[in-house]
Amino acid sequence: MKPVLNLYEMPEDVRNELMNRYVKFVDTGLTGKERSELTENRILNYLGINKPNTTEYDFDFINERFELKQAEDYLKQPKFQQIKPRLYPYIVCLLNGKERSRWYIMRTENISKLAGKENQEVGRLPMHRQHKDNDQEGQFPPNKKFFELAEEIGEFSPLVYHEENLNISDNELNQIFTRIEELVG
Repeated sequence: MKPVLNLYEMPEDVRNELMNRYVKFVDTGLTGKERSELTENRILNYLGINKPNTTEYDFDFINERFELKQAEDYLKQPKFQQIKPRLYPYIVCLLNGKERSRWYIMRTENISKLAGKENQEVGRLPMHRQHKDNDQEGQFPPNKKFFELAEEIGEFSPLVYHEENLNISDNELNQIFTRIEELVG
C-alpha cells in the first residue's frame, strides 16, 4: 500500500515546499477534465479573453476557433479525447510530462472526419471511437502519425496543477501563442 499524505492538512509553506521539491511524485487527485479546465482558464486569463458562449470550442485566437486537448505524457497510453474535428479548425495538443510539457498544433483537416476503423481516410490521422455507435467524436494517441501531421510549438515547463499559474510563465505562454500565430496566421 502506498502511503498517502493529505497535503492540505499541512501548513501552506510546508505543503508548497514538498510539492515543489517532489513534483514528479505528486498526484493531484484531479480528473483529466479538471486539469483541462485549469489549463484552459490559465490560457484565457493570459489572453485576456472570456470563455466562448458555446461548448463547441475552447477559445478564439487570431480570428480562429481553437480546442485545447491535453494528455498526461507519463501514462502508459496517453490519448487526446473527445475530438470533434467538424467543430473547429485547430487543436492545441498538450502532452504534459513530469519533466516538461510539449505543445503541438493539429489542423483538423489532417484528422479523419469520422471515428472508427471503417472511416479512416488516407493521409489523415485516424480517430478511434470513444463511445460505441458515435462516429462524430473520437480519440487518438500521440503516435507516429500524430507526430508526422502535428506541428510542434515547443517544449516548456511541466504544468503543476496546484500552483496558481500552473507553473507556466506568461513568457512561456507568449512563446506558445507567438508560435501558434506563426503556424496558423
